[in-house]
Amino acid sequence: MLTMMKLSGSVLVMMVVVMLQQALDVVDATSHQMQKRAIAELLVDSTLKAIETDGLDVVLGQINNLNNTRFRDTEDVNGYVVAFANNGTCLAHGQRPGDFVGRTTEDVILAKIPELKDKLDGWKINTLMVEKAQAGGGWVTYNWITPTGVVYEKNSLVKQPKDYKDMYVLSGYDVTTPEDVAPAPDPKEE
Repeated sequence: MLTMMKLSGSVLVMMVVVMLQQALDVVDATSHQMQKRAIAELLVDSTLKAIETDGLDVVLGQINNLNNTRFRDTEDVNGYVVAFANNGTCLAHGQRPGDFVGRTTEDVILAKIPELKDKLDGWKINTLMVEKAQAGGGWVTYNWITPTGVVYEKNSLVKQPKDYKDMYVLSGYDVTTPEDVAPAPDPKEE
């Protein structure tokens, strides 16, 4: 009987250790997302300030210059700024300007993977971004694609520059990574 109690106690301890490890993993993931969120806020706010002081054309040129680190997180390849016209045309892209600038979100999606036509709506994403920017800015959660066509969930802060009501800037982070993708909900506002 004593051996049975020791075994049960050991199993209980192991279960508690496993549960604590899972809880720590959740805390770590939450902390990581909070850090990504803070970086996105810093990038968007510094871009808006720079547009006011340096001018729109200068800032767009710096965002599109991959050698310029002013509007990107040098620690994380996914920390960068993007600027869009309200009509959906990309004006600047801090990670892949050659793939995005001058094209609409819908164009990029259809050019990369035409099969996503009914699964990922670039016009809907752009409409959500414009509406959020014109309402004073905020966070938008939406589906996006990797260069290889994997759909995953992103969260981006979008704001409109003070004197430019026909455009918006954004920066965000992956809510799910392409490795752990599950079907994401339709784009929504926070």
